[in-house]
Amino acid sequence: MTEQEDQLNQLEQRIIRAWLDNDRETVNAILADDWTVIDPSGRVLTKAQVMEEAFESRTRKIEAGTIDEVKVRTFGDFAVVTGRTAAAGSYCRTSLSVTLRFTDVCVKRGSDWQVVASQATLIA
Repeated sequence: MTEQEDQLNQLEQRIIRAWLDNDRETVNAILADDWTVIDPSGRVLTKAQVMEEAFESRTRKIEAGTIDEVKVRTFGDFAVVTGRTAAAGSYCRTSLSVTLRFTDVCVKRGSDWQVVASQATLIA
């Protein structure tokens, strides 16, 4: 594993821990200000929308989660990271447990990587 691959795998592990720990500062630092995500239903959500759901209204709560099967492809200061997330929690007060395949597009800014776009697909 290259140093960049290790950094990006650690980034994925840091963000799942941050969601679990309700660590707004870490999530905010990892996700670029213009980050968007395409969720499993096909909605495009902005960082502001996700942060509001997770930290203000608490509409979105992740209570357990892991990320594995991480694969990293780097292209200079850009990278495509894919993996699998297993998570449990609630959305709009409905309990759920999901397994997802994800793709994160990352860019290196200075010495740090940030996620600029994400997409998640439910695994049946």
